[in-house]
Amino acid sequence: MSLLTLKKVDFPKVNPTYLAALVPTAVALNFAGTAIRQAVGIPLFLDTGGTILVSLIAGPWYGALVAILSAIVRAITLNPMMIFIFPVGVVCALIVGYAARYSITRSWLGLLLTLFVMVPFMSVVSAFVYAYIYGGFSGSAIDILSAVFIKSTGSIFKGLFISQMLTSWVDKGILLAIDVAILRALPVQYQILTPFGKTKDNKIAS
Repeated sequence: MSLLTLKKVDFPKVNPTYLAALVPTAVALNFAGTAIRQAVGIPLFLDTGGTILVSLIAGPWYGALVAILSAIVRAITLNPMMIFIFPVGVVCALIVGYAARYSITRSWLGLLLTLFVMVPFMSVVSAFVYAYIYGGFSGSAIDILSAVFIKSTGSIFKGLFISQMLTSWVDKGILLAIDVAILRALPVQYQILTPFGKTKDNKIAS
């Protein structure tokens, strides 16, 4: 499929029962990424895997719902201030979800293009949130890298943006690879808007 020809397509008609299980599972996946990051201390976030997964299966707004619920869960269980990070996940959901809706994610090149568009936008939003709400630091291993660029640029926002960009390529690449592996294990109907999906029928059997 040519990336120059955008074709609006429908998302699979997901069974409500399946969707009711998918959303909390995706929230749990996001939370697991946060827990791993905090336990291991790696300079990555790993907290949008569930958001990306649901955005590819059910669309941007369900993905945004996962992002918001994930922020609420983190705020309740880890730190109340984590509620303010939800815009980053929402941006991720909208970009991935609409890329899927317009067939971009149905080719490997398109999926990579989505990644390259997603990372800068998420980095801008993330840098804004951490600069003006968190005072420049996230409480994670990324802070070390951020401090280096904040000092070298003389700007909290610029320093955060650069550090977010550098780490996000790896972060989102890992999450995308994990999501692709998960999608390969799901019924073929849910793979429609991915490079390995079948396009003959986009209806999910009840």
